[in-house]
Amino acid sequence: MSVGLVLEGGGMRGAYTAGVLDEFMKHEIYFPAVYAVSAGACCALSYLSGQYERNKNIFYNYVSDKRYVSVHNLRKNGSLFGFDFIFGTLFYDLVPFDAHAFRSSKIHLMVGATDLKTGRAAYFGKEEMDEHFLPVQASSSLPFLSNIIKINNRPYLDGGISAPIPYERSLLDGNGKNVVVLTRDRSFRKRSAPSYPHSFINVRYREYPAFVRALLSQSDLYNGELDFISRQEQAGTMVVIRPSQPIDISRYEKNQETLMRLYQMGRQDTQAKLTEIQKLLKSD
Repeated sequence: MSVGLVLEGGGMRGAYTAGVLDEFMKHEIYFPAVYAVSAGACCALSYLSGQYERNKNIFYNYVSDKRYVSVHNLRKNGSLFGFDFIFGTLFYDLVPFDAHAFRSSKIHLMVGATDLKTGRAAYFGKEEMDEHFLPVQASSSLPFLSNIIKINNRPYLDGGISAPIPYERSLLDGNGKNVVVLTRDRSFRKRSAPSYPHSFINVRYREYPAFVRALLSQSDLYNGELDFISRQEQAGTMVVIRPSQPIDISRYEKNQETLMRLYQMGRQDTQAKLTEIQKLLKSD
């Protein structure tokens, strides 16, 4: 029975995940398979390439750059996040990504995005990543704040809509035990009402009724996933790393010190779980 690593998204709360993954790399903890969406998928890339503190560098030095995330990007390109910059200049020049190490990694990667036609999660493996990492872009593309990403002529958006915490795919792949990294504290539950009025959602995505239904039911799905994870945690089949304190930042936080505090929390919370994680891995 293999052990999977499951990574939640969360925009700039991904700084927490970056801290978790760096602590794993520091202790040479690698999992056979990683399942990730949105910011979790972005962080997973450097984990697979073995680039210790690369994500920390990005969060500290480049998130405040308007080319990374800004209203300027939204007005100019239709997306709050500047994917051309993130998976272009930043990716290849400013903080170079080791593509060879990524491709050579023995770790199985599955990135989830939401198929607008079905409203369901679609997963993309490492071998399906192009030079611009379109599946990761799709997984990170927020409704209303990003353009629809097309892969093989199918439309995709935020993986967090259909698979907020993508443990289900890990279980389907035969990973009976999992380490789950959340970016919300234990007390958090998502509000039932969506952030946007129903009428606005229906108009904006009227071509994709299945996606509209998925978007409107996201809160119930997410809260149900949290309940399932709590039961599995009690049963000993999941080890959960979650923020030890509530994270009160926006998805688009740009303050360097705030993000670094979150990053350090991720490292500290992981240190507290190391024995439990190593025991789970040994039971594989």
